[in-house]
Amino acid sequence: MSLDAVRSEIQKIDEAIIDLVIERQRLAERIARLKQESGLPIRDDGQRKIVLDRAIAHAGKQIDPTVVRRIFELLIGMNEERQREYAGPEKRD
Repeated sequence: MSLDAVRSEIQKIDEAIIDLVIERQRLAERIARLKQESGLPIRDDGQRKIVLDRAIAHAGKQIDPTVVRRIFELLIGMNEERQREYAGPEKRD
């Protein structure tokens, strides 16, 4: 496989990653609405741990757990920020 062909495959993966991040952000807005209706805080340390543990377990030995943790902490932080934006200034925690 040529360098250009491999780069093309990476571009497809990058685009799929972006599409999934967009979908994750859309779902964060739904979560914000549900949390708001239930009077729940945006940050949920228990759920954060569940997500991180699940991602690290799913990656297994194929990706360093530190890398997986960094990626998912970023994603979780982005979702929390989206939830704050959705909830408005009165719902900061």
